[in-house]
Amino acid sequence: MTTLHGLWDTTRMHLLVALERHGSLSQAARSIGIGQSAASEHLHLLERAAGEQLATRTGHGLQLTEVGQVLAAHAAHALASLEAGEQHLAARAGLTTGSLRLGASPVPGIYILPDALARFASVYPGIAVTLSIASTRQVLDELLAGRIQMAAICTKIDDRRIEQQPFLEDRIVGVAQPGRLDLADGELSSKELSGETLLLQELGSSTRRFAENLLSGGGTEWSQIWELGSIEAVKRAARAGLGVGFLSCHTVVEEVRRGDLVTFGMSDVPSLVWNVSLARLAGSPFAPAAQCFSRMFD
Repeated sequence: MTTLHGLWDTTRMHLLVALERHGSLSQAARSIGIGQSAASEHLHLLERAAGEQLATRTGHGLQLTEVGQVLAAHAAHALASLEAGEQHLAARAGLTTGSLRLGASPVPGIYILPDALARFASVYPGIAVTLSIASTRQVLDELLAGRIQMAAICTKIDDRRIEQQPFLEDRIVGVAQPGRLDLADGELSSKELSGETLLLQELGSSTRRFAENLLSGGGTEWSQIWELGSIEAVKRAARAGLGVGFLSCHTVVEEVRRGDLVTFGMSDVPSLVWNVSLARLAGSPFAPAAQCFSRMFD
């Protein structure tokens, strides 16, 4: 009887991982460079060996079953281990070749990692680096699927599959046009913001949750609430004097230095402080390029 152990090869591992990502056999096959008929045969072979269905048809394509998702996760770990082995061989030559695949949520991806990546590139010019910026949930899904080696995020994750290396403190600050607010020692009470327009980011952002909690519990009566959808949009609107926003302190460093914006705290609302961290798969081999990059934050 053919077993899964006997059938595993990198093509079939890549196929399961790609199926979980794309939800379509044709797209999964295309992404790993094989034909759809070959992909279908690979999937049937795996299902016969597993003795269970690994994917079910939906209105939009194929969706992995629970067993398929478990096997896809193991396949992603196995592929990550193989890649780490290749990179360890490259490291024997002084880390002159290899790759570093990173993901990041918007704050670290846009405002923190670029300087670190520039330093890394100057020391290891032969390493091919890719950085994808998306929501925290999306980059963690990429990490768990083995498509990236590390993720820079601003959230503490309660998941035994993921380990985190905190490297920088972050906090939410109020932002406004200079002179717009009467700031005493850089702080205001919630009621002193009444009558202002609140400038919000996209749904799901930590800064938006902070502002909404302030709105509901601090006694502020906003004149208007504008949903602008991005950090840069909030900064531009605040700089133009259209209202006040709440952002990560790291996102406004340049504007504060130039005098385009001022920051403030809330005297009657606890500050929201957390750590920016590098997340990686717990227990997986640490590829040399990823390890060298993480050491830049020690």
